Amino acid sequence: MKKKKRIPRTVRIPVTSALRDEFAMQLHTLLRGLEHSPCVDIFDNLAGIFNVVQLALEHDAKRSHEARLITGGAAALNQAMARVIAGQPPAAHEIAPIRVGVNTIDALLGRLDVSVLHGAIQRLRAMRATTKEREL
Repeated sequence: MKKKKRIPRTVRIPVTSALRDEFAMQLHTLLRGLEHSPCVDIFDNLAGIFNVVQLALEHDAKRSHEARLITGGAAALNQAMARVIAGQPPAAHEIAPIRVGVNTIDALLGRLDVSVLHGAIQRLRAMRATTKEREL
């Protein structure tokens, strides 16, 4: 009798409620800061979260709708970059899709896998390091 070929699968580690709450608090605090006292640090931190979640959802066909909403929020965030660098809050038409992206990320947090998020963080760090090397 032949044995079936065993296909190893990665262990799914869900985001715990404490981690989800901390992540969501940071996300909403950054959005509030962007609206009321914009600065480059707030922009960079919020953009970093958008980037990590986008990388985590990159090949997830089940969450393609959420990925599009988050991508729309990231695009609006990029549009607002010049205004934020000047110390001005984004316009209302820019904040609306950013808020949709933030709320979508917040809703997804409890359903994401910690190992996938960690992998996305590592990929983003590697991408940033490569970009810095190219600039030098």
